[in-house]
Amino acid sequence: MANLPISELPLITGNTLDDLVVVVQNGITSKESYKDFLARPTIDGGQVSGAIIVDLSISRWYKFELTGNVQITFTDGRNGETYLFWIYSNGNYSVDGMTYSGGDVFSQLGMLPNPTNNAWNLYQAYTIGNDLILVEHNNFSAI
Repeated sequence: MANLPISELPLITGNTLDDLVVVVQNGITSKESYKDFLARPTIDGGQVSGAIIVDLSISRWYKFELTGNVQITFTDGRNGETYLFWIYSNGNYSVDGMTYSGGDVFSQLGMLPNPTNNAWNLYQAYTIGNDLILVEHNNFSAI
């Protein structure tokens, strides 16, 4: 997932499903309804480790496979949105930290439990004001 320069970050406007969202990616400007923005597909971030940046203006659904410990920085969230992150830990890896460019990240008890090894883990994130509220659900395994 590439980081966009400030001049190419999306400008999101409107507050009804039919309002326009102006999205600038790779120098290309497009207009779409908010409803279409919500319907964007899951972004497959692939295998990740180390420091990664997740641009929340691209979609609301993301998935990653940990191949090492990660530190995640979230950028460009929209106030009042919900985001879902599916993370598969392919070993004994952890999410060592999370930051949000808009403000603080909050989680239960103020800590990030390690993802369950060899299982899917779901993080739900809610943007409230300048903060990102994180709810973690661990250990989605095959039946």
